[in-house]
Amino acid sequence: MPNSTDSAIHTNEIDQQMSGTTGAEEGPLVEFRLLGPLEVWVDGRQIRLGSAKERAVLAVLICAAESPVTVDALLERVWDGNPPPSGPDTLQSYVSRLRNRLRAAAGDGVRLDFSARTYRLRTDPEAVDLQRFRRLHRQGRATAAAGDPERAVELLRDAQALWRGDALSGFDSVWATGLRSRLGEEHRAAREQRIRLELDLGRHAELIGELSELAAARPVPEPMVMDLMLALYRSGRHAESLTAYRDARARLRDELGLDPRPELNHLHQRILRRDPALAVPEPTDHAPGRASRAPDNLPRDLPDFTGRRAELEVLLAEPPSDTTSLPVTVIHGMPGVGKTTLAIRAAHLLRDRYPHGLIHLDLHAYSRQAPREPSDALALLLTLVGTPPGTLPADLDGRASLWRDRMAGSRALLVLDDVRDTAQIRPLLPGTPHCRVFITSRHRLADLEGAEPLSLDVPAAAEAVELFTRIVGASRISDPESVRQAVDLCGRHPLAVQLMANRFRHRDAWDVDDLVDRLRQSPGQPGELDTLPGVAGSFELSYSELGAAEQRLFRLLALHPGPDLTLYSATALDGRSPSDVRRSLDELTECHFMEELLRDRYCFHGLIRDFALRVSRRDDAEAERHAAMLRLLDYYLAVADDADRLVHPLRRRLDIRPENPPAARPAFTDADEAGAWMDVERSNLLAVSRTAAAHSPTHARLIPHVLAKAFYSWGAWQVADGLHQAALGAWGEDGDQAARAQILVERASMLWTLGVHDGALRCGLDALRLSRAAQDPRGQAEALYQVGRARLVSGRPREVLLSLEEALLLHRETGNRRGEAEVRNLKGIALSRAGRFHEALEQFRSMLVLELEIGDKYGQMWALNNMGDSYSRLGRHQVARSHYDQAMALVRRVGGMQELGNVYDSYGNFYRETGEPFRALGYSRKAVDLFRALNDPRSESDSLISIGLTYQKLGRNADALIHFTMAERIALRIDSRLTRQKALLGIAATRRASGQYKEALAADHEALRIARRMDAIFETAEAWGGLAQTAVALRRTTAARRFWLRALMLYQELDVPDAEVVRGHLTELGITGTGENAAPHEA
Repeated sequence: MPNSTDSAIHTNEIDQQMSGTTGAEEGPLVEFRLLGPLEVWVDGRQIRLGSAKERAVLAVLICAAESPVTVDALLERVWDGNPPPSGPDTLQSYVSRLRNRLRAAAGDGVRLDFSARTYRLRTDPEAVDLQRFRRLHRQGRATAAAGDPERAVELLRDAQALWRGDALSGFDSVWATGLRSRLGEEHRAAREQRIRLELDLGRHAELIGELSELAAARPVPEPMVMDLMLALYRSGRHAESLTAYRDARARLRDELGLDPRPELNHLHQRILRRDPALAVPEPTDHAPGRASRAPDNLPRDLPDFTGRRAELEVLLAEPPSDTTSLPVTVIHGMPGVGKTTLAIRAAHLLRDRYPHGLIHLDLHAYSRQAPREPSDALALLLTLVGTPPGTLPADLDGRASLWRDRMAGSRALLVLDDVRDTAQIRPLLPGTPHCRVFITSRHRLADLEGAEPLSLDVPAAAEAVELFTRIVGASRISDPESVRQAVDLCGRHPLAVQLMANRFRHRDAWDVDDLVDRLRQSPGQPGELDTLPGVAGSFELSYSELGAAEQRLFRLLALHPGPDLTLYSATALDGRSPSDVRRSLDELTECHFMEELLRDRYCFHGLIRDFALRVSRRDDAEAERHAAMLRLLDYYLAVADDADRLVHPLRRRLDIRPENPPAARPAFTDADEAGAWMDVERSNLLAVSRTAAAHSPTHARLIPHVLAKAFYSWGAWQVADGLHQAALGAWGEDGDQAARAQILVERASMLWTLGVHDGALRCGLDALRLSRAAQDPRGQAEALYQVGRARLVSGRPREVLLSLEEALLLHRETGNRRGEAEVRNLKGIALSRAGRFHEALEQFRSMLVLELEIGDKYGQMWALNNMGDSYSRLGRHQVARSHYDQAMALVRRVGGMQELGNVYDSYGNFYRETGEPFRALGYSRKAVDLFRALNDPRSESDSLISIGLTYQKLGRNADALIHFTMAERIALRIDSRLTRQKALLGIAATRRASGQYKEALAADHEALRIARRMDAIFETAEAWGGLAQTAVALRRTTAARRFWLRALMLYQELDVPDAEVVRGHLTELGITGTGENAAPHEA
């Protein structure tokens, strides 16, 4: 065989040996090659094929991948839509010749079968180069996602080696041309992924030749041009990278009349200024916040799917290759008409085109649940693609920005199901044209720009009859006209037809006329069902055929407020044994009243739930309905508490004792199992929490407490705040004071996360008052921690330290090491902000010891990073670097974007202080990007200051001023006094360096005023130093001496290296003593 496929075949042989089989044992080795001219090889020998039409027949059959191909489809594709009258006979002769050729060459290794006017080529899928290519491509993607880029590159190179030119070269029919284009896209995607992996591995010089070839394609492939520019730049060929840009810009204008896209222009500008962030990146482990595999949560495809051929053709059509906008299709129509089923079927059929994810998200526009808000929907989407829940931005814009960033460059398909309006889903739409979105809604969403509407009505009579017949079997149909009457009585509504067909299938004594008679006698139900002719009657008839136990369970299940339910939650609602409930669920599923999504997890269709609720209100007493709901709330309260105790074993808890503990519930063996249950049940737990707030004061008090940590992890901060408010109302002013205090502590933490610092402080102070009244020492300690954290944002370290000293003493008295570690961390931060770096270091050391004893790697990570900051402030930079490296190692294991950003910021400060400003800029910019994505303005402004300080060191004052000013505006907006003070010091320094002394003095004075109000010693010393430097520039020597001496006294008090720098300045001004005689007089 030719050498081009040796590598891929070798990989296949290894795979076969590892699975215990070999092709040699099963007969001759057959190869069908489509990725180039059509060829067939058997045992290394190319087989001669017949005429062009015979070859076309073979090509169509090979491409079908063992699926049957109808005679009509073969005629259409082989004769390009214009078959002759003798086409079927001629086709049969071509197939006969092919069968003989293949049998003679390969024996029984290949079969060409005919059945029911369809032909099928049966062979080992690995015999087809297209199937091998797709397998290798899938394996390469999976291996890259698993963190092995070297092996992924090998697999993708093997896949690429199978191509010998354009697929199906020599065939020019419409079918072949379209398929060739689609396969070319698959080839291009695999090649580009392999190139980007190799770029990530630093192989820039080796790729320049290949990238040059790809960048020369028509139309201009701007992403490839960008990769070529970057490879040239990182290979030291700066001028050539700029030439590549100019060539691409000229071609775009000459060939398309377009200017380069903004991303290409931006890269050009960065190369022009030799942006240090473009340097070759340091190798890293698997990045936090990325999914380790492509998300795929599509519901299962329905085996009874029938018809909708025209609609499927629309959904399966390939978007134009030159599109620059996201392809969106809105499938709209009446309830239950099959919108979701159609979207899911199309998504399954498109699986191979969208390798980076198949995501289904129910927006609950018309369910019992509240419609899902865009912010909550984005939290779910971001979690699905691997974003650690604790790193989610707090606001909608931040989450939407992070989502677009996550999806940039991806080929993923989203099914946004049951959408209320355009506002609900606009923030969820990716920004890339390579993704695809299907939306289902009862409305057309005409205000969604660029979306393609697809209206869905009830199916035609023939399709409805086909659906009924497929379910019941053709042998049960004696009179097709009676079937037509039956489906018409169901309004041809797919859900009603499916339900009736399943009832009929289990009634052997009935014929279709019996079914028609019963449908004519069935009463309808009022409300929305009444607007769907025939549907209510079909539901009522099916319901009447259920047994009494199944009818009761059906009615009670409708009370569940979440999107799905399990055997355990169904058992809680019903009150019987799990085995009895399972039998009833099996019957409901068999009759299509319920759908089993996964083993022991079920859901209703929206219309059937509505019907069940109406029947429940009609047939069940209110007391029975209320009792069932209380059993369900008790179940979720008990199991959520079980899970939370494993996931967060050290947190403080209220006494959780459900009035009716569930007789059956899942048992968790470890924290991983418990956490997985919490994640899977997330939507149900949120729905149950809202229901508890409205219906049961007992559960309204306890469920938000049990789920407090989960709310934080899920990013459901706004929801949690509302539920905690309801919990406080349920406890009442005269209720358990210690319990109210605990809820206030949890709400304070949530408000602090949301950036509502005044509210967090009020909740903390209220919790402290109640805990003291209840004589609850641990409650007091946790309240003091929240008070200290809220006050620290305003820059009041001495007040914070007083609160924390008391909290520390209380935690020690109660033996709460987890709480003591948290307090020591915050105390260290407060001491740092007061300039007491030695004392801060001791707090972080003590924290590390506690975290090591507890075994909490997350806490160890923070302790190490903060110790590094302290060592850096004390001038011990190499020790600081060691601690940063240890913290980064833990970030990669247990951290997320927030933690990564903090360590990047620390590295930026470290490299600035150790004389590597360009490296510092790279790390600080990475930190800013992460904090912006997280919508964390406090951290973003701190990192902007770091960039400004680095630009100052480089003498680039204009750039420094821009970053200091940005930071100062953010700090003013969020009332972060400490950050604003530091930004003002930077502004003063840049103004001073530019000769703008009046502006510099104004900024220095404001910085001094803020530092004194905060009682921040180090920052006050820095402000005096700034004033001194401005005084020196203005030749006001006496004032400069006085200001320097003030700074020196404070630095000496803190025992920091800055004192020595100030002594040098004083020496230049002729002052050598630093005792009392040199001290300035008070103004």
